[in-house]
Amino acid sequence: MSKESLDKAASRSLRVVSLSRANSFSGTMSHESRKYEELKAHVRIIAASHFLPFSVAVSESTPEEPYQWTVSRRSGHTAMYAGIRSLGEHPNTECIQLGWIGYYKDRDGQERACDSLSAESIANIVEALKPFDAVPVFIDENIANGHYEGYSKQILWPLLHYMSWDDSRRMDPVWWNCYNKANQTFASAISAIYNEGDIVWVHDYHLLLLPEIFHKLKPNATIGLFLHAPFPSSELFRSLPNRKEILNGMLGSTSIGFQTYSYARHFLSSCTRVLGLESTPTGIDNNGSIVSIGVFPIGIDAKSVQARRALPSVQAKMKTMREMFANKRIIVGRDRLDEVAGIKQKLEAFEKLLETCPEWQNNVVLIQVTQPGQNRQPKLEAKISELVTSINSNFGSLEFMPVMYHNSFLDTDEYMALLNIADLCLITVIRDGMNTGSLEFVVCQEDKHSPLILSEFTGTAGSVSGAIQINPWDYLGVAQAIDTALRMSPEEKKVRYTEMHNHVMGHDAQHWAITVIQDLRATVLAGQTNSETPHLDLPFMTKCFAAAKKRLIMLDYDGTLTPITNIPAQALPPPDMLKALNQLCADPQNFVCVISGRDRQFLELHLGNIKGLALSGEHGSFIRYPGGEWINLLDDMDMGWKEEVMSIFEFYTERTAGSTIEAKETSITWHYRNADPEYGEFQAKECMNHLENAVVSKRPVETLVGKKCLEVRPISVNKGEIVKRLVGANPEQWDFVLCAGDDKTDEDMFRALRAMRLSIAGNDSEASARDAASRDAPPHYFTIMVGPADKKSAAAWHLVSSEKIVEALTWLAAPNNEHS
Repeated sequence: MSKESLDKAASRSLRVVSLSRANSFSGTMSHESRKYEELKAHVRIIAASHFLPFSVAVSESTPEEPYQWTVSRRSGHTAMYAGIRSLGEHPNTECIQLGWIGYYKDRDGQERACDSLSAESIANIVEALKPFDAVPVFIDENIANGHYEGYSKQILWPLLHYMSWDDSRRMDPVWWNCYNKANQTFASAISAIYNEGDIVWVHDYHLLLLPEIFHKLKPNATIGLFLHAPFPSSELFRSLPNRKEILNGMLGSTSIGFQTYSYARHFLSSCTRVLGLESTPTGIDNNGSIVSIGVFPIGIDAKSVQARRALPSVQAKMKTMREMFANKRIIVGRDRLDEVAGIKQKLEAFEKLLETCPEWQNNVVLIQVTQPGQNRQPKLEAKISELVTSINSNFGSLEFMPVMYHNSFLDTDEYMALLNIADLCLITVIRDGMNTGSLEFVVCQEDKHSPLILSEFTGTAGSVSGAIQINPWDYLGVAQAIDTALRMSPEEKKVRYTEMHNHVMGHDAQHWAITVIQDLRATVLAGQTNSETPHLDLPFMTKCFAAAKKRLIMLDYDGTLTPITNIPAQALPPPDMLKALNQLCADPQNFVCVISGRDRQFLELHLGNIKGLALSGEHGSFIRYPGGEWINLLDDMDMGWKEEVMSIFEFYTERTAGSTIEAKETSITWHYRNADPEYGEFQAKECMNHLENAVVSKRPVETLVGKKCLEVRPISVNKGEIVKRLVGANPEQWDFVLCAGDDKTDEDMFRALRAMRLSIAGNDSEASARDAASRDAPPHYFTIMVGPADKKSAAAWHLVSSEKIVEALTWLAAPNNEHS
């Protein structure tokens, strides 16, 4: 990979990130230039795949342990391995390949598990692979079998390829345990060689739990995940018993790559429907942490294919095949023996061609090469054999058979020769991740320019626009496409081929790998402009609390004191939270207020009996001081807009199953948490547009977007105003201020307090707001956001959950502050 190509990729990645993430690069041009230079700086990549691209065999020189080893390349996944290997060829990049070593071969050529090897023999395997920048992972044979032959091949692979569940394929619970343990073993192996700043690049469906597991080990690590297989629609994926674990495992990544946009869209839909997460076409909001989603169609090692097809051994086989099929038009196909490969559909379509176009009888031959699939399928094998026999019986003779069916691994030279002499390549897969065989055919046709017929269900179909696309289930349509391709003029062949060839050569495996890595690095650099919110220093806060004479504590309710629930009425105060509030309110040095979006009836019912607790409802519309009555702060405001808003909300409620309306005294909220996630989001956007045009633009109200809800309220109402009222005209009166919240409405409180603290400090530097609590002299301000550290917030600290907030309050409320 040349320096020029890396620079172009880096420039493109920066440009893509800056356009797709509006707030990613908000600094000056010099700042962007600095980030650009960082993007081109040295990087170390750990590429984790299920298998290493190498296998080992006992050296002839060591008949007994400890063995020495010979290393050879493993067949399969050539595009992926070529792309990964190319990364290490750049002077600024170091690439380490990590994967399961699999079975070794003894001196007799028999495969053996590594479990019985001595520690010295295993150490020698590690040493033998070092020159190849490869690190082996050793997995117990039973775990490896349950992981690969069990869960990966029997459960995940069929599901990802749209094969519905079968009663005969019931999931063995042991398989899931093995899958989990294997992913944990990979995480430990990566952790052993990981250095700060490394990029971990995880590949395919065998390791979908690995990102989350490794993220827990190394929270600041950059983790990329690329799924080479398709991703099914959410309706099918939801049938997986471990669906949540798989999705959460994938979301441990910094960025996730897919072969096509449709696969990415299905993944986003599954995250929305299964986990209830919000998404955009370019990312998932994983509880405040944004996981980037990208589409990166894989290519092949085109130069390697060009070199291989030119070998004398390949040329010799081409000559032999031309003589064997003299005066015949050759259609070639190569597939795994799986249901999704569409071999049955291909044979049915070929038979239809011979029936409807008799002029092709005795003039065309289909050479179909198959190799073992993911699982043995006797019924499919029998059906294919039956079709081959039927076609050859009906349309063949003693001298010629129209279908040549080769059911075994084909020598690479013979395969290359076939691709070179073919008059047509026919691919009828029902579902495939990318189908790199079609790309190899294009490279091999630099002389003949033969056409390509490609199933629209391959990932390649969206990229190779010069191909003739077909629906493999439409046998007559496929037959007509074959007839059209065989009759195609040389001029049209050349036009179509030039388009395909340009794409294949310009988007090879090397281009794919560098694009994925540079996009991942650009995503990380973009995120670095938004500093993480530090975890609350609870002992320090306790120390400040104990030293303070006058304390103000302001707390949100939903999502802060209690977890968010699908049914708002079920968000009841837990006993430990009530106990902590009672203890805090009993201290005359404390003034405690719960500031919630709930109406005053709910707050009075569940919190009204806590002596000394102030309450504020409907985002600051009402307030009740301890021992007092409720005060309506909007008593003089015109509420005539409520009827119009109610009418609009009723319109959308009737048309959105699962949605409800919550009418409060000073605001109205439309909840769609229990509606279909995608349709609910769509209806919410439509409803917002309706409100903007009909009400918001004409009335003194605003629309607030909450968690699966829309709220319309007076424009002068927000929690920040209540904070200002509670702090009062003299902020210095408070030695200690604590404010906690979890959503957008609480950001008003954080911003108001930050402005007050800055005014007291006499410093307009934003950084001083976070540093303020660290000073020895009061007042001490602790604004706490509930959520992950990378969630954008004006708060100075964060805690991950409402349970942690309650723990912190309990800590403060301890008698005589005994923890200090």
